[in-house]
Amino acid sequence: MLTSFKLVLIKGHKDTRAKSGKSYDTITLAEIAQMAEVPNRLCKLDAPALIASTYNAPDARSHAAQREHGCFHAFVLDLDEGNTSLKQLNQALSAICGDCARIVYATSSATADAPKWRAIIPFKSPVTGQEYEQLQQALFASLAAHNITCDQAMKGAAQMSFLPNVPPDKRGEDGTPKYYEYLVCKADSLSQTPQCLLDMAEKIAQRDIEAQLIAAEVARDRAQKRRKRHEHSEMLSPIEQFNADHDLTQVLLECGWEPRGWACYASPYSHSKGPSVYVYDQRAVSFTSSDAGQLGKETSNGWTTYDAWDVFVARVHGGSERAALDHYREVSGYNQVKLHTIVKKWGQS
Repeated sequence: MLTSFKLVLIKGHKDTRAKSGKSYDTITLAEIAQMAEVPNRLCKLDAPALIASTYNAPDARSHAAQREHGCFHAFVLDLDEGNTSLKQLNQALSAICGDCARIVYATSSATADAPKWRAIIPFKSPVTGQEYEQLQQALFASLAAHNITCDQAMKGAAQMSFLPNVPPDKRGEDGTPKYYEYLVCKADSLSQTPQCLLDMAEKIAQRDIEAQLIAAEVARDRAQKRRKRHEHSEMLSPIEQFNADHDLTQVLLECGWEPRGWACYASPYSHSKGPSVYVYDQRAVSFTSSDAGQLGKETSNGWTTYDAWDVFVARVHGGSERAALDHYREVSGYNQVKLHTIVKKWGQS
């Protein structure tokens, strides 16, 4: 049975009330189930959206406010890629959460050839905004193991998800949707968070802490080496200069890494495309074995760590540091005499 909690309803993209002092409207999951059966026929900008929290004060669209005050009653998924079928998504959700209540419906831009989905999985015991973000991340990672990719933006506590809607331009002359599928399972809501999600959330939190420690250790080591080098020369090495001029996250995105929310990325070498790469202070720490031997260096505990230069060498120059140095010399105008000496020495080593 779907819960009757009143969740935040956003009435179109212009519905912002932070300055008005008025609370947002609300909607129940039962009403959303009815909407799934008979979807709205509004243009996308006017379509209603959901935040799965009962906190509907004027600042309800603020992530910070929802983390602090939010009371969440459902997981919310957004699948915009991967050509996942309704059957595949339903089977994966059953494998993770069991045969619990859920509402799944095609998005307004979905087609038979490119299916896209929203899914809502209600639970009886509410969680805080901070817990919600952690559990959403755990659910997305668990679905990635089933080759299902979720929009990582939905991890945000105040991220809204559009409710069932088929715009007029996606309907035939008789008003019937050209394409629309949905599933409403009116079983019991989740009585408690599945243990597999709690375990995944703990694993992600531990990796986050470990990644920060590794990044800090690498930063200290490199700072010490820089100090020793600079005792003899104030000039940065070409690698130091490259890293100073390039933001790691931008280089990752340009070279095939996929964002997975906040400081997490999926490596192009990874098969599961899960959030296995963490970025802190211009240093990536990878927990996927797929990165091992491809770039960067192995940490003392067997993971892989790399910076912007390591990515440049691996992805742009096929692992050849000599080629990367030659290329950087040509495009950067780096001190030619010194760099030529470094490259020549490199070639003799």
